[in-house]
Formats: sequence, structure tokens, C-alpha cells
Amino acid sequence: MTKQQILSWVISPTAQTVGFVLGGLIIGWSTLTPAEFLPAAPGSDKLHHVVGFGGWALMCAFGPIKRFMFMALAVIVCGGLIELIQPYVNRYGEWFDFYADAAGVLLAVALRLTVGRSVVRVLIQKSR
Repeated sequence: MTKQQILSWVISPTAQTVGFVLGGLIIGWSTLTPAEFLPAAPGSDKLHHVVGFGGWALMCAFGPIKRFMFMALAVIVCGGLIELIQPYVNRYGEWFDFYADAAGVLLAVALRLTVGRSVVRVLIQKSR
């Protein structure tokens, strides 16, 4: 693939979908695996939620903005569903975790709406 083709793919709806699915698999595994099977991670649990769900949203950030906003909302909904499922897989569902998930997604949306527009514009120009 040429550089131009790669840049075109990065800002495509297909890349957004791939980011959404991969992010969902990563978050699903890390949040629904029983706690005793996960390695200890340094830092705050809430910080892990902000970074994890914000990262998932950023994996969908480049591409059509309306599609990204829909995916960001879907990531927040998934965060809520995960908190409802966790008690059934030997984890603890906490609504404050859900709030941290949503905060991470909202940070990703803010980043996309500010810095992302410039980045996408440059990528579009370079892909032509």
C-alpha cells in the first residue's frame, strides 16, 4: 500500500469500525475476565476506566464525525452494560466505574472535536 492509500484508510468508516470492534474486544476481555485471572495493575481503578474507555473511543475517532459521535455513545452504553454484567462473572459492578467510563469517552470526544479536526483535515489533504 502506498502512503496515500494508508492515509485514506485511516480516515475511513472501515477503520472506525475496526477500531470499535478491536477496542470492544480488548475492553470486554479486561472488564469481564474474573479478577483473579488478571494481573495487578498500578494506579487507580477509576483511572483505568477513564484511560480504557477513552482509548476505545479514540480508536474510532478518525473518520466521519457523525459516525464517531454515534460510536462514542455506543461505547458509553457498553460501559453501562458491562457494569450490569460484571457481578455475574465474579467482578464488582460499580456505577462510579460507569461514570469514569463516560468521562474517558467525553475526554476523547473533546479531543476529537478540538485537535482532531485539524488532524483529519491534514490527513485528507495528504491522502489526495
